[in-house]
Amino acid sequence: MKQNRIFKVYTPLILSALLFLGILCSSKVSADMHDSAIGDKIAGTYLLTDDDDGGSRIVTITADGNWFGIHSRQPDIKFSNQQGVWKETGRKKITARVLNFVSLEDGVGSSLFSFTVEFDNAYQQISGKLSGNTFPPGVDPFDPVAVPIRTFSNTFTGKRLIITDK
Repeated sequence: MKQNRIFKVYTPLILSALLFLGILCSSKVSADMHDSAIGDKIAGTYLLTDDDDGGSRIVTITADGNWFGIHSRQPDIKFSNQQGVWKETGRKKITARVLNFVSLEDGVGSSLFSFTVEFDNAYQQISGKLSGNTFPPGVDPFDPVAVPIRTFSNTFTGKRLIITDK
């Protein structure tokens, strides 16, 4: 009898405690996943215009931290699409690290560059700067002591591609 009573009293208490802990843990995980809610706000495709009349680029930013881009001068300069990752670095600000391949006289090299991007209050207009380095064939662009053959930088403005009723 006594064991039956203990079972009836403690089983609901233990199950309630486990349920409560499960809810607490799932709320924490959910909160951590949404710490960077900026991803949902900035996800989209943007048209960026280089401020030095160097061309334009189309960039797609994904909510989960990826960056994909193409540039209007790719056929002239002979480099590939750009791919990279981004992270939030401030309120309405991100930094992206991007890589592409470039055709050089002595083979295929690579360029590694960074974008710093700031969004307007509605996440429809952006501005920022980029800087980077081009490396010769066979050089690891991630090696901190790798010597670039070219450096570059620029500023840009841009706007989000949206669907209109027109």
